[in-house]
Amino acid sequence: MTNPSPPSPGQGPASGGGAGPGRDPRTAPRPPHPQGAPQGAPQNAPYATGPYGAGVPPRPFPREKGVFGALLDTRFEHLVTPKLIRLWYIVALLLITLQCTIFLFLGLWIASWDDGWAWGVIMMLASPLVWLFEALMVRILMEAVVVRFKGVEHLRVIKEKI
Repeated sequence: MTNPSPPSPGQGPASGGGAGPGRDPRTAPRPPHPQGAPQGAPQNAPYATGPYGAGVPPRPFPREKGVFGALLDTRFEHLVTPKLIRLWYIVALLLITLQCTIFLFLGLWIASWDDGWAWGVIMMLASPLVWLFEALMVRILMEAVVVRFKGVEHLRVIKEKI
């Protein structure tokens, strides 16, 4: 086993060099070429703050628009689907509820028949299960759409940081 060599002058814990534990990172020397800084930048140049090099602030995000403003956006910088997804989900749940309510009352009506009472009972028992299955399928579809659009938003944030 080899012993580590003693620290050279200006690099040990007793000296002021390096950004180790207990050191102020603002006074620590920076690496020669930080990521994002131009190659010709001096060693103490500020880190890049925008996509075009040091000192250039990042471009602000586009201002949020309403549904109609996003609908008329010809550059497609503002998306309509994330704004409408809640409304579509509520409408879908209302339609599923209406369908299953009709299905339940149809089962009640069929159960009053002399020959078809068993089919009516089956329809009445199946109605809540049909509602649950359809609501679950709509929810999965809506979540897939939302995840897709959130991925786009996160990629936009990453792009703006570069």
